[in-house]
Amino acid sequence: MIPLNETHAPSEQSWLDSANDPQTDFPLQNLPFASFQQIGESQQWRGGIAIGDQVLDLKQLAQKKLLQQDAQRAIELGSQHQLNEL
Repeated sequence: MIPLNETHAPSEQSWLDSANDPQTDFPLQNLPFASFQQIGESQQWRGGIAIGDQVLDLKQLAQKKLLQQDAQRAIELGSQHQLNEL
């Protein structure tokens, strides 16, 4: 079994209040990738990461070019309408 590190500690808190709610399915310790589309939007689905009651839009993050090398490439792959390439 792989030991858990400090990123899994229940005491770790997010900057996003809804991710700190004990009832949330997506706390800081559980950030799943998913394809999403905003309600009422006609654009294609795109990749995101759920956190609290929000979704981090990987397409917008990729366009800002805040990450480097492999991390930037991973975000670009995750921003597509399907997560298969990621």
